[in-house]
Amino acid sequence: MIPMNDGPAATLPTMRLSGLGQLYVTTVGAMAVMSVTEGSNAWYVALVVLALPLSLLALWVGFYAGLAVGFAVGGGADGLSWPAAIVWVAVWTATAWINAQMLQKVLRAGWRTIAPRPVEDLEDDDLR
Repeated sequence: MIPMNDGPAATLPTMRLSGLGQLYVTTVGAMAVMSVTEGSNAWYVALVVLALPLSLLALWVGFYAGLAVGFAVGGGADGLSWPAAIVWVAVWTATAWINAQMLQKVLRAGWRTIAPRPVEDLEDDDLR
């Protein structure tokens, strides 16, 4: 049985991206759009390099999410459907957002910010 907490629910404060972080997310989103619309492999390479810390995860999630959406909307094997392309761009943009959030936390508070530890041990400064 899980004990009930009578106090107010703890919520994490929202963290906004800096201007440079927003530019990074926008650039990765634009590269994702270019990789879908253009036939060149150079856009895929640029996309993977730009989102490097989590690019393998984004490739995996983007491929299978796009495949699931393609099956759901009845996309054929002859081309990429627009819903699958939107999912591809959304996955890469979300990956860039996560990368930017992690980098901002590391630049502000150091590597100790992303070290795995229980939430109860975190201080208020670590959560902002």
